[in-house]
Formats: sequence, C-alpha cells, structure tokens
Amino acid sequence: MTFVTKSILLSGRRYLHLVHCIYAPSGDGNVVHRKLKSLAWYKLQDASEARLQLVDNGSGQILSLLEVQKRLEPGQFLEKLDRGPNCCEPTYRISHITRTVEGASNERSIKFTRAGRGKEIHLNSKLPANGYRNVLKTSIKHINDGCRVEMHINVAKVERKDQDLDTMIAKNPHLRPDVILRSMPEGTEILYGPLLYPASGTLGGGQLVWVMNDESKWSQQSRSTGWRGDSRAPPNPAAKAILKRLPIVHSSSEHIQELPPNPAILKRLPIIRSASEHTHTETAS
Repeated sequence: MTFVTKSILLSGRRYLHLVHCIYAPSGDGNVVHRKLKSLAWYKLQDASEARLQLVDNGSGQILSLLEVQKRLEPGQFLEKLDRGPNCCEPTYRISHITRTVEGASNERSIKFTRAGRGKEIHLNSKLPANGYRNVLKTSIKHINDGCRVEMHINVAKVERKDQDLDTMIAKNPHLRPDVILRSMPEGTEILYGPLLYPASGTLGGGQLVWVMNDESKWSQQSRSTGWRGDSRAPPNPAAKAILKRLPIVHSSSEHIQELPPNPAILKRLPIIRSASEHTHTETAS
C-alpha cells in the first residue's frame, strides 16, 4: 500500500505567481498552466452598492464607495479608523501616502519578492494602516520604475474561522483592486485580474490576485530581470488563451476546488508498506 498525504501532493503548488505563469516560456507550460486553469475572474460588488463612513474634519458621513473613489486622488489612500459605537459601516479617512500614520511605531518594512518579471506583495485585513501605506508607497515606486506589481489579498490566519474572502473584502474596501488602483500614479492600469485563486490548504477561502503597471513607463524599460531574458517579453499565447476561457464568479464559494495533484511529484513518490516505514529503495513507476 502507498501512503500519500495531501501536503506532498500539493507540494510546491500552493502559491500562485501570476506574472510568472503568464509570461513563462512555453517550456514551463505543464507546470504553470495547471495553476492558471484553477483560476476564475472575480466580480467585485458594485462600488455604488458598497457603503462606508468617511471621516472629514472630525465628522463622519455615510457614502457609497463610488462617491469616495471620486474623491480619492493619486498619492492618497483610505486610512482605516476604529469604527464608532453607533456605526455599522467600516470607517475611513482620506490620507496622503507620504504622511506617516498617527500612532505608528517600529513598523516592519514591506518586503517585495520578485515573481518572474514583476514585484509581488501579499496583504490581508490585519495589516496596520502604516503598513498598508508603506505597501502603496513602495508599489508607486516600482510602477514609476517600470515594474509590474502583483498584488495578493487573502484572509488573515486568525480570521479564517469567522469569515471568508468575500466578507473580508466587504469589511475592508481599502483592499479592493479598484480602490488601490486609485492611489497609484495616473496611467496605472490593471493588466490581469482580479482573479480568484481557489481555497487550498491554509489559504482560507482563496486569494484575490491582480497585476498592475503603467504601460508607458514599462515600455521605456529595457533592462533584463535576470530571469530568462528580456523583461519586456510578451505573454505566453497558451496562457492568454487559458485566461480567456476562465469562468466568472461573484463569490469565493462559487469556486472552491482542490488543485489537482502534480503528476511529476506522484511519479517520484516512494512506495512504503507501513506508516512508520519510509525507504527509497523502490519508487512508483
């Protein structure tokens, strides 16, 4: 009998690097295309239907998210505040990204990781206001430098028992792609997404993923990334075809699925006859 654990089957397949998947050479297709096929286009709640309390000069006003977005300019962001005792809506004020959030102390710097030909960052609702500001500030720098920025939004580990991805985004509209985009420099666009990466392992309802950049600044860059050639290489045609065929969902519950096992990993699994035995003398063919 062969004993196989889910963690082994999904080893190396839990996290998505969208830029890598889209721009990877065709030779990597067997690996990355399986991840692309597990995605779905995520339809956000209409901004005119979402509500929040916007605080200005000490007084709060209940507005639609669409109205707030019209007030939000590049270089500004929605700073989340403690909700008042008589308010059921998330509470924010408009702040400048260059201004340090009040009460912030010893915030850890935001670490961006290179994912293929872009910069990747993961956010959740537990990120404090000053950390969120730092993310936006660093994202602006990378976009002005001509980089693609890949954003991942997921439910914080301590909240996964109480809410799913949809509820978390509804309670934290500052994490929505369209809101973050308003804080970026003029000319910034969302290239791909928002896409839903389904729940698997400890992701707790999946991840919301998108890629954004300023194409005019991107086209001016000609430096190599050190990852298989020119950083301006076009998307893989097979990857683009997969993205066109992906379904559209309105909630994370519509697209909960287990990622298929990686055949290459299955082929290398050892054969064992008991749970305590783990020898490598025989391998599955």
